[in-house]
Amino acid sequence: MIKQLLIVILITLGLSFSVYSQPTTPPQLEIKERVPLKIINSRTPTGNLNSLIIFLADQLERNVDMKYIQNPVVITSFPNLDKMKETSNLGRLISESLMHELQIRRWSVIDVRLVKDIIINEEGEFSISRDIKKLRDSYKISGVVTGTYSFTNDSIIVNARAIDIDTGVVKSSGQIAIPIDGIESLLFSSQSVKTIKIVGPQQDK
Repeated sequence: MIKQLLIVILITLGLSFSVYSQPTTPPQLEIKERVPLKIINSRTPTGNLNSLIIFLADQLERNVDMKYIQNPVVITSFPNLDKMKETSNLGRLISESLMHELQIRRWSVIDVRLVKDIIINEEGEFSISRDIKKLRDSYKISGVVTGTYSFTNDSIIVNARAIDIDTGVVKSSGQIAIPIDGIESLLFSSQSVKTIKIVGPQQDK
């Protein structure tokens, strides 16, 4: 009887020792891989253009701080990088398409037909007019989505960025390359962009 009792005690002590001797491992943080963005191919040049603009909106959405899009933004026409005072049907189409794509992604987009008052000057610097400042004060506009396009031998490179209207800090950016074949008609019609004197909030009276 005593022998059996000793055996039970030894077994109990052995189990207790094995439980307390096991090292404890800290919980591992689950790291989720970033899923690559995809471009949906189309059979037509127009379809491919639309897919590329969707891809551009996806880049702006992925890279931006979500707090930034809670306040309204405006979207400008995209000028030719080599002719900063001109835009084309392509530049206006990019603007209109991005307005749609960002709106369905829950961005707060203000549709103001004053996009000519928001320009990038010849030095590539962002500027705003007094009218846009009034819009900012009225609608609490936090930023502007703007950009340019430029030509290579067979493609059009489009660069877009979301800019904080108060600081000029780039909050997000994106880039696409559009094949020229099939969209030539969008490139021939140009329109002058009104030149705006650069004024800052400190100059307002």
